[in-house]
Amino acid sequence: MNILSVDVGTTSMRGILYDQNGRELTLVSRLTPQLFVNDYIEQDPLSLKQKLFEIIAEISQSFSVDAISVTAYRSAPALFTKDGTPLTNFIMWQDTRNKEICERVAPYNPTVYQKTGAKVNAVFTASKITWFKEHMREVYDQAYKALIVPDYLINTMTGALTSDRTYGSRTGAMNIHTLKYDEDMLTLYNLDEEKLPPLVDVGSIVGYTNEAFGKATGVRCGVPVISSGGDQQNSALGLGELDDSALVINCGTGSFIISLVDQPYLENEAMICNVSAIPGRFVLESNVLASAAAMNWMLKELFPELWNDGNPDFEKFHEIVGQSVPGANGVRIVPLFQGCGSRDWNLDARAGFTHISLGNTRADLGRAMLEGIAAEIVKSVRSLPEKSRNVSKVYIGGGLTKSDLFDQILSDMLGKTLVRYDDSQATAIGAFISAAVTLGVWPDYRTAFEKAREGARTYVYEPDKEMYAFYQSVVDDTEAVYEALK
Repeated sequence: MNILSVDVGTTSMRGILYDQNGRELTLVSRLTPQLFVNDYIEQDPLSLKQKLFEIIAEISQSFSVDAISVTAYRSAPALFTKDGTPLTNFIMWQDTRNKEICERVAPYNPTVYQKTGAKVNAVFTASKITWFKEHMREVYDQAYKALIVPDYLINTMTGALTSDRTYGSRTGAMNIHTLKYDEDMLTLYNLDEEKLPPLVDVGSIVGYTNEAFGKATGVRCGVPVISSGGDQQNSALGLGELDDSALVINCGTGSFIISLVDQPYLENEAMICNVSAIPGRFVLESNVLASAAAMNWMLKELFPELWNDGNPDFEKFHEIVGQSVPGANGVRIVPLFQGCGSRDWNLDARAGFTHISLGNTRADLGRAMLEGIAAEIVKSVRSLPEKSRNVSKVYIGGGLTKSDLFDQILSDMLGKTLVRYDDSQATAIGAFISAAVTLGVWPDYRTAFEKAREGARTYVYEPDKEMYAFYQSVVDDTEAVYEALK
């Protein structure tokens, strides 16, 4: 059986076909550019649909597709008619047009947190749908459902109109205890439940490919489509977070720090509690809103000769930054270009560059950026429960971890062993694992993970005790800068 993982990231979509043993047969990807309209950040549903068709059609020309597992970024709604026709673009997760709505709801944070597992924030979906209702009322009234990206793509394949509970736990409207939409939360956001897709369990077969999709892609009718859940939940699964002994840090556009727990943990409002990719389990999550995004900004602006159209020459970058030293000759960068994430939910925060003299170089700035991103991750790890913090080994993934220098800095700053797989497609592997268990290819998640990672090459980064002690002052310095700017 060949299982196709459709993995939709913020800026690209990938289709990766695996055999039943988790061996990659082929990979096809397409860029999915964002639309920047004034201060808004959007994506065009029809463009995403076209990219999906292109990817799957190319794969199906050479291989049989026996099942499709869908994972995507989690908090970007658009409005649709009953037949799946888009009425708006997707409001992207980074878009903060809903800030005023969040400010109105924020006084109810203690109740919101205890019911939903997260404080009010502009990333989650509910307040974005409220924005549609308040600013595009005629379109909102015309709409049949508000769908996020994976819901729309699954609808395109099957005609189904559902959303799984990993995405539901990112709305701000789902009760983390009952796993249903919460009446109080719907009232708080002034939302109509009939506009929201019904919730199903993660890993469910949500439908089967239909004739229209088959004509567009060459995939036969009746292929099962599985909703394997949100990208970060799948990334954690694909990196080996199968129980509470592991911690996962995924450093993509933003960084996500994820720990697995057996029941909702609601003792620290700096943490987000979401539904896991493993049914019946939950994840604790903290985030840094700009990680690779911050690094990309620096590369484009200060190291343009290394940018290579989005494929940075990290080897040359390391050579340049190697001219600096740990601590970046005093330079400190707080990389909060898009605000502070879950540990403070301060969307007004911005990046800060301090202690720069005429003697500093761009090598110092490059090193300070890597150290600043690592410092923000360390602060998020400190928010985790003690058991989650105290694991000895951390699995890392995401584009930024292709930088060996960054990985070593993070290991030293955390004081923990980091493990990185050579295959960076952790999210797609997680989606494969989810589908393989659902379809009965493998009996459980651990067996499916071991098959998918069998023979995989790993890179291990060991912390230096002296550097760990030194870097705590860097973490403290960046936090002092953040507080002063705030």
